[in-house]
Amino acid sequence: MQEKDNFFSQFHTTPDTTPKPVVSATLIEDPKNPFTDVQNKAAAFAYRQLQAINETDALLESGYNPSTDYFNYLASFAPDILEGILTSPRYKQWQRARIDLSTAQLRPETGAVINESEIYWIDDTMWEKLGDDAATRAAKRDARMRAYLGNKAVAGKAYDKLVKEMEGGDQNKTQQDVYDILKPKYDAGQLDASTAARFEELQRLLQK
Repeated sequence: MQEKDNFFSQFHTTPDTTPKPVVSATLIEDPKNPFTDVQNKAAAFAYRQLQAINETDALLESGYNPSTDYFNYLASFAPDILEGILTSPRYKQWQRARIDLSTAQLRPETGAVINESEIYWIDDTMWEKLGDDAATRAAKRDARMRAYLGNKAVAGKAYDKLVKEMEGGDQNKTQQDVYDILKPKYDAGQLDASTAARFEELQRLLQK
């Protein structure tokens, strides 16, 4: 009986109860950026929106009023080549900032594809139209700020990191960090087609 016990005892293993350290996948992937993809995207969208708000605020303070800009509104219906000639610099700056803030808001809400009805919706709720009174213009400016603050809240500390890098002139370092992280995965064929295309664009930009 003792021999049988000894024979089977060789198959018995004692479970290892030693605590193991748990490291998140995010930290393993990139210790320099311990934030989720959602946070990083929200940070980028919020930063774009703040820049657009600053630009439009500066235009308003300079005396530009999109709600009374009838000439540029009508000129915008001209063919592209004439629109560029007829419309004023301040109108073009306003439109550029409007599009930048709007797309930064619609991307996380609707995904990659932005349809026409969503553009109409954001124009009606956030941007001045001809004939808008002062109270309506102020409410729309507040809506722009709330959109920015919403994305900033989602981003959390990722936003602070991005602002520090962008305003510290550290954009090249950020691009190099992204390159260093993606290069091994690109070489191993682990990136999807879209990410691989963006990596190749970054590679050309960095002249690698």
